[in-house]
Amino acid sequence: MGERFFGVIAEAYKAWNAELVGFLNRQLKRSPEAAQDLAQETFAKWLAAGNGAEPPAQPRAYLYEIARNLLRDHWRRENVRGAHLAASLDDREFEPGADSLAADPASQPEARADVNQRLRRLQAAIDAMPARQREAFLLYRYDELRCEEIARRMGISVRAVEKHLQLALAHCKRHVHGEAS
Repeated sequence: MGERFFGVIAEAYKAWNAELVGFLNRQLKRSPEAAQDLAQETFAKWLAAGNGAEPPAQPRAYLYEIARNLLRDHWRRENVRGAHLAASLDDREFEPGADSLAADPASQPEARADVNQRLRRLQAAIDAMPARQREAFLLYRYDELRCEEIARRMGISVRAVEKHLQLALAHCKRHVHGEAS
């Protein structure tokens, strides 16, 4: 690995570590220890992936892509992601109640299988989106950015961002509810 590669990572750490920890902390619902761990793991993954490669053209975007992937893995392990994403796709707040996974032990495997199936469909839907649409969707849903900020970052109009988000949400809902192949 070249000195330039290490230099880019060191500069990225100085510039964005605190911001990344804050992002991860929000995503993890205020879990500072887990956020610190995932931030550290993000930089470690980047370092491990470098194996003689040139630094990415957009190091911050690359860093956040690694972090998002680690978040997905974390949510899968914790089984938290299912409830959160299923609720956000239905456009209503998640409130555990009589139909929650913990309510009826007999229904747990079936309910868990349903959530896992919806998650697989959602992941497939996100993966199938056009790149710019996926970028806008992830910035909105995971980074919790407003349309104006997304437009600024992507170099497009607010109206274009809104269109990307409308199409992305409709696409995800169709996939999650089994209306798309």
